[in-house]
Amino acid sequence: METEIINISKSESKEEIYSKLTEYYKNGKLVAIPTETVYGLSANAMDDEAVSKIYEAKGRPSDNPLIVHFYEMSQLDNIVDYSDENVKKLIDKFWPGPMTLILNVKENNGISRKVTAGLNTLAVRMPSNVTARELLKETKVLLAAPSANTSGKPSPTKFEHVYHDLNGKIDVIIEDEQSDIGLESTVIDCTRYPLVIARPGDITKEDIESVLGVGSVKYNDEILTQNATPISPGMKYRHYSPEAELVLFNDSFENLINILKDKNQKTGFITYKEMESRVNDLNVSIKYLADNEKSVEQSNKNLYNILREFDEEKVEEIFILPIEETKENKALLNRLNKAISKK
Repeated sequence: METEIINISKSESKEEIYSKLTEYYKNGKLVAIPTETVYGLSANAMDDEAVSKIYEAKGRPSDNPLIVHFYEMSQLDNIVDYSDENVKKLIDKFWPGPMTLILNVKENNGISRKVTAGLNTLAVRMPSNVTARELLKETKVLLAAPSANTSGKPSPTKFEHVYHDLNGKIDVIIEDEQSDIGLESTVIDCTRYPLVIARPGDITKEDIESVLGVGSVKYNDEILTQNATPISPGMKYRHYSPEAELVLFNDSFENLINILKDKNQKTGFITYKEMESRVNDLNVSIKYLADNEKSVEQSNKNLYNILREFDEEKVEEIFILPIEETKENKALLNRLNKAISKK
């Protein structure tokens, strides 16, 4: 398959491009699109065959549900039930943006059962990325769109990442700027109360509680078995993993430095820029996650880029400095632990 590259922002005829993309979606084609979180691999959410192609292109397990992206709330009227007052408050506060809501589906809503992985719930999101919103507005298609990468690998935050993983496997890649946030959306299960954060992201538990009140939401602490059906992307399987063995070091920084002194360029090390003077003498490949541990947004944006850079360097192991869990870096540590997980 020859993958077509389209840059909408640089085009002199956007109307022509959107008309073509509309036809592509109607014909079951796969289109990688930018969003503010990561790049997504999109297809018509009402087309069984097209949705099956998503799973096939990514090598994604079929029991891992997808998120449906949309432009305006009226598109959901016959799809899901969003009448709950808590849900309405979250929508008013956080959409468009990096928040995915899991809601109960309505009967005969037209969404492929392959999107929901057979569940009676559906994950939906209104992205804020300008290109994604224009595409959704002009094509008027509900788009199922997981991350546009080979399943299990670091999510793509740049066009180049998508091209590396999926060129020749999908129909179109929309070339655009790097994703602003760099980690996937916060997924909130709104079918029970307190609400449950099924996957942490840029919108934190504290952000949600500032709208709904303290105690209105909790993190998902359940341990899924290998045969359990996940209700959200990113819950069950190993995700976000580089080719190298990833080691989240939980001892002191000094002990880690002593270990790294005996390593070479086959070893990668992720640390903060403020530690530069303390690691200058190491022979390992060093990359800086952010200026310091308080630079959470910077860390989130850089993580997947760094993991992919190490893949290009073909390092065999990657050590990450000790990171203390805080409410701000919950999402970052979630991704790192998932990348290490053997599930």
